[in-house]
Amino acid sequence: MENKTHNENVIEQFSKQASNYTSIVAHRDALEELITISFATKEDNVLDIACGSGIVSCEFAKHVNHVTGIDITQEMINEAKKLQAKFQLKNIDWEIGEVTSLPYPDNNFSIVVSRFGLHHFLNPQLVLTEMIRVCKPDGIVMVVDVALPDNKIDAYNMMEKNRDSSHVKALSVKEFEMLFEKSNLKGIKQSSYTLKIELEEQLKASFPENSEALREMILEDIGIDNLGVNATKIDGKVFLHYPICIFSGMKV
Repeated sequence: MENKTHNENVIEQFSKQASNYTSIVAHRDALEELITISFATKEDNVLDIACGSGIVSCEFAKHVNHVTGIDITQEMINEAKKLQAKFQLKNIDWEIGEVTSLPYPDNNFSIVVSRFGLHHFLNPQLVLTEMIRVCKPDGIVMVVDVALPDNKIDAYNMMEKNRDSSHVKALSVKEFEMLFEKSNLKGIKQSSYTLKIELEEQLKASFPENSEALREMILEDIGIDNLGVNATKIDGKVFLHYPICIFSGMKV
């Protein structure tokens, strides 16, 4: 897909999703782990790329000197500013911009992070290269996103493409590992957690091409897990369990 057309699709999708995105409680899961893994201190200046509604940016801002959040969608930045005001954080700046060509000089930030953006990038390797470029030597680069076994990735991507047409491709765990192995970062670390979201809550915050077909696809997968999200019925509700990987490394 041509980059301009894809970006327009991302903006369209997340302009619609913006108001509901922050309300999904599970999107606040594991924030403390990101702070711990990055060794964040009051000396750090952080860049959060594809920052969305600012959940990660605002959490880092409680622990560091300054945070810059950059995203391509104005409506998501508007939501981020609301979250910033809620927490009364003064040390965050927001920018509209493209992550494949970050508008910052080399060696500018001590922590560069991206959460839940990787599967929207046409060229994840290029984005990671840009993240490394703007990170200071001995700074931390961290990427957080869904990652699945090889045998589930195709079905998962089909499901997500229906749910969100701006979805490009989630990486398998092996592909994620290879992405970081090629990065020349040192001290690469990997951890994981499960993001649990109720199906109807997820659909309410999404704009699927065919919501009934998507719901049926997930319901038929209960107890089978071909889709990789371990759809489970609990007390009459269906929950999805997204497998999330956290990869980090230090710039040489």
